[in-house]
Amino acid sequence: MTYRNQNYMKNSKTILTVALAALAILALACTSNTDDDIPEIERKTHSLNKAIMCPVCPGESIDQSQNPLAVSMRGIVAEKLADGWTGDQIKDFFVERYGPSVLLEPPREGISLAAWVLPPMAVVVAIFAVFVGLRWMRRTTAIPSAVTSENTVLTLDEQESYFRRIEAALDLDDTPDGPSLPS
Repeated sequence: MTYRNQNYMKNSKTILTVALAALAILALACTSNTDDDIPEIERKTHSLNKAIMCPVCPGESIDQSQNPLAVSMRGIVAEKLADGWTGDQIKDFFVERYGPSVLLEPPREGISLAAWVLPPMAVVVAIFAVFVGLRWMRRTTAIPSAVTSENTVLTLDEQESYFRRIEAALDLDDTPDGPSLPS
């Protein structure tokens, strides 16, 4: 083996080793679970903070918002959990004060049930409409070709008569008083 080949093999092994080590570190980082280190009360607090919307900031949870009211609401959530309240009790507490729109998820009852039912139904109806539309388009394009193929078959006598009528019409247009064809 030449010096060049030995050097190439040594570099290839080094690159392969580094790539495998990087892959192993990446796999370890992806599979590590840090939720075990977080106390249960903090996980519940974080979950509730994501489920309650800031009344001042449209579309933002109190977890995301930096508004003073959202900061205060996060403190109330932590305080109520520390006092032993359940998540539903805390949500009810905020609904009493700010109305049902304070919840990021609409309730699954009453008129709000439509927010859960209508979108999947709309998707199903749209898929059905596309399916029916495609079938209808395929049928309508197939039918006229069959009809026109039957109607366009002319006998020689019919063809001659047709051409004579066209020539007569063209001869009438070439008269000095009538319109002429563009050249």
